[in-house]
Amino acid sequence: MFDLTINLPGSTTQITVRPGALQESGQLLRSVLPDVGNTQVMLVTDHTVGDLYAKTTLDAFRDAGVHPFEFRIPPGESSKSLDTAQQLYKSLAANQMDRDGIIVALGGGVVSDLAGFVAATWMRGIRFAILPTTLEADIDASIGGKTAVNLSTGKNLVGAFHQPVLVAVDPNCLSTLDARDVKAGIAEAIKHALISDEEFFTWQEDHVDEILCLDSAITTEFILRNLRIKAAIVEQDTKEQTGLRMLLNFGHTIGHAIESCSRYSLRHGECVALGTLAACRLSESIGLLSGADVTRVEKLLSRFGLPIQMPTALNTDRILETMQNDKKARAGRVRFVLLDAIGAPLIRDDIDESLVRAAYESLRP
Repeated sequence: MFDLTINLPGSTTQITVRPGALQESGQLLRSVLPDVGNTQVMLVTDHTVGDLYAKTTLDAFRDAGVHPFEFRIPPGESSKSLDTAQQLYKSLAANQMDRDGIIVALGGGVVSDLAGFVAATWMRGIRFAILPTTLEADIDASIGGKTAVNLSTGKNLVGAFHQPVLVAVDPNCLSTLDARDVKAGIAEAIKHALISDEEFFTWQEDHVDEILCLDSAITTEFILRNLRIKAAIVEQDTKEQTGLRMLLNFGHTIGHAIESCSRYSLRHGECVALGTLAACRLSESIGLLSGADVTRVEKLLSRFGLPIQMPTALNTDRILETMQNDKKARAGRVRFVLLDAIGAPLIRDDIDESLVRAAYESLRP
């Protein structure tokens, strides 16, 4: 029934990737949580996804003897906040959610991050599951247990590790996704290949058209390959204690700063794409990644329709200041995930600010 299992101390995440998984979501949830019919279940989604998939999901749950109550949030990064979390807490209290309760996230990364954070903190932690509906959530945000909300000073600064018990990926949901959002999700796949597997990078180069047109067989393989890469890293470094999991932040140090300073006017994946290219150029500038590999990365980003240049200029000093608040920073030193070669990442905290400045400014229009 399940394609992948992540075994961690004190938790297990069951993962399935299959067309039609949303229609089976009630039975899938019951298979991992046999008591689900006897406890409170909150379904968290946003208005856009809810209009598309809430009825299908609620019907699937009810057919399986599960009777959730629904909570919808406005779509977009602004909902990933302490204010919205407080609204969920109030709903949980009004519905008398106890420690045996379950929160199910239906949506993209914003919904899963927020719902997971609320699940992690309600009564010191209750169970939760994820039904991702975006490519970014399918291949990245849905597994690993990172949950968080944003502050005005930066992304994901308040959060907790809290593992989902179930991730059920339905590739059919991508058919209603805006093409821009599909492309944004692909940025995380390019990141996975760059930090782990040159062969997977080549596979993506060879399957650009099939991935973009959401060919069913290719899409399923694409999602699974990404999930296996991330799962292998998460299993070895659950809470970023060895440094291995930090590799998943490749492209995110500059990318998160762009995202925050642009007031989230760009998609997360678009910012990751820009951050990825900047990290590759920074790697080249200190004598690591070859110019030929930087060109390959730039070309693949472009072929997928991802940005390789900022649409508008953002103040460089503000970008650098925002990077100082990055979660990976230690003792005022920003740590960068860089590449020695495609598939060969490393972490450095001794990069001269002038080189970081130049790498970011190479993205400016």
